[in-house]
Amino acid sequence: MLNAKGQTLAEAKSDSQGHVTLQTDKEAALLLARKEGQTTLLDLKLPALDLAEFSIAGAPGFSKQFFMFGPRDLYRPGETVILNALLRDSDGKPLAEQPVKLEVVQPDGQVIRSVMSKPVNGPVPVYLSARQRRGYRHVHIRASAATTSRANGISHVEDFMPERMALNLTPQAAPVAPDADVTFGVSGAYLYGAPASGNQLQGKLFLRPLRDAVAALPGFQFGDIAEENLSRSLDEVQLTLDEKGHGEVTTSSQWQDSHSPLQVVLQASLLESGGRPVTRTVKQPIWPAEALPGIRPQFTLKDVYDYLTDTTVKQPVVDENSNAAFDIVYADVKGEKKAISGLQVRLIRERRDYYWNWSDSEGWQSQFDQKDLQEGEESLDLQAGQIGKVSFPVEWGSYRLEVKGPDDVVSSVRFWAGYSWQDNSEGAGAARPDRVTMKLDKPSYKPGDTIRLHIAAPAAGKGYAMVESSEGPLWWQEIDVPAEGMDLSIPVDKTWNRHDLYLSTLVVRPGDKSRSATPKRAVGLLHLPLGDENRRLTLALEAPDKIRPNQPLTVKVKASVKEGEAPKQVNVLLSAVDSGVLNITDYATPDPWNAFFGQKRYGADIYDIYGQVSKGRDVWPACASAAMATS
Repeated sequence: MLNAKGQTLAEAKSDSQGHVTLQTDKEAALLLARKEGQTTLLDLKLPALDLAEFSIAGAPGFSKQFFMFGPRDLYRPGETVILNALLRDSDGKPLAEQPVKLEVVQPDGQVIRSVMSKPVNGPVPVYLSARQRRGYRHVHIRASAATTSRANGISHVEDFMPERMALNLTPQAAPVAPDADVTFGVSGAYLYGAPASGNQLQGKLFLRPLRDAVAALPGFQFGDIAEENLSRSLDEVQLTLDEKGHGEVTTSSQWQDSHSPLQVVLQASLLESGGRPVTRTVKQPIWPAEALPGIRPQFTLKDVYDYLTDTTVKQPVVDENSNAAFDIVYADVKGEKKAISGLQVRLIRERRDYYWNWSDSEGWQSQFDQKDLQEGEESLDLQAGQIGKVSFPVEWGSYRLEVKGPDDVVSSVRFWAGYSWQDNSEGAGAARPDRVTMKLDKPSYKPGDTIRLHIAAPAAGKGYAMVESSEGPLWWQEIDVPAEGMDLSIPVDKTWNRHDLYLSTLVVRPGDKSRSATPKRAVGLLHLPLGDENRRLTLALEAPDKIRPNQPLTVKVKASVKEGEAPKQVNVLLSAVDSGVLNITDYATPDPWNAFFGQKRYGADIYDIYGQVSKGRDVWPACASAAMATS
């Protein structure tokens, strides 16, 4: 491992299976491998592989974990913030008492309180001076060990009045057709229980494009970006709720000719008798066809000035005089990828001829005439579940990729080639690998179990299967995946008592000149769930429907587990909070089960030299996995 000056930072020899582990260094720039006169170079300063298509999000994994929670996150100056923190190991088990450091940080980054203590079980009080400035307060708690996660609590310090009413706006259960009316359900009530009978609802309806229309297909854009008049204001809303506090807001379709996904936005306020509003927003998706083409650029988003709207927008940008590559799907609103034949894919260059124009009201203004020039076209067939790929050479300027399906439904994406000189220094962005599909035979596993993993690659090839944690690989095996896929048995070691585990696969098909087959690399990532549901406590609360002020309240708490008897000693923390305060920030009490046993972030970057492999040569891309530094 070398730095930018060519100095050696670390070195090691691989084992008999070709594996080697090096300690990462923030100055690492190049990985150099040599054997018998052969050399491979891996540039660590280039972007790692784009893994956005994989479900790998979550909190970082650590061998010691902090979990912080409190009854609310909104306080007035002069109040005392009550916080609770639990310190557990990587499997959620208690640790011995040890010193922890608590810091309270102002919005400007200034630490206004720092305490090192060895607390016993119980709350951590944080007093807020009445003279302190308003805004956010970040509370950090961390043990001294570097392998411990830092618990971060955020509290708002503001002058506020609790809400006295609840307003629920409900959209229709499924996306509606463009010619259908849109109806929102309205329900209002006072927080003490009485319905908002006869109260006034005021609001506004808006129409907006819905480019990221399918949550199951992140990064894919749907609809025609060139379609006009998709963003506009609609009707005003004036409504009196009935005696039960209910009502409906209905608007007739004013967008029936649209062929792009849209959303109708209702922003409404329910007024108290004195005129104080409680405001909520709700959105209703509109889906124009049974299925639509979706486009995802294989290059990065950058800030680009849009001459059409005189604003700066995020837009895909590719290098000048390069190839612009895209992923293509044909999917319904649920994200199911459909089979389709004959998708028409066109690359259009938007040639803009600029000129100056004078007007008495605005003076000199830069304007342009645009001509669309078709520079490439191909037909694309997709199988069910398939993501197609297309690529076109581009020069410089504004381009648009259009994909037309049956019934002339169109999706398009506008992008720039060589937008500015900085683009060449930043590169074209991270490459997105083909995907290996992996399926588990059980929803979760315990130490001693055997994982039955099915591996299906886009093409037959060889590679590796690994079990990784945020601290490095725990298990790996060389695999040879046939075209029909394979099943792999992996024993769950008793030392894998942590919840940041991932199954990863790399499958490579070497090039073959005789068959004109190019090299193909695919990557798979899947969270490995380990856990014992019998460790989850289920709580049931019994309390009276109404309470009187200044009277004691008796609450019965029952704890149970899925199977067997509950623990003999259970510590219960009970808080009573005004829901009118919680509603202001939509505060939800953090879930300790998810914090300790839920999916953690995949803690590695993946690099390889696949992009530098020559077509048709029988070579293997070198692949390295480097754990990211966390703090």
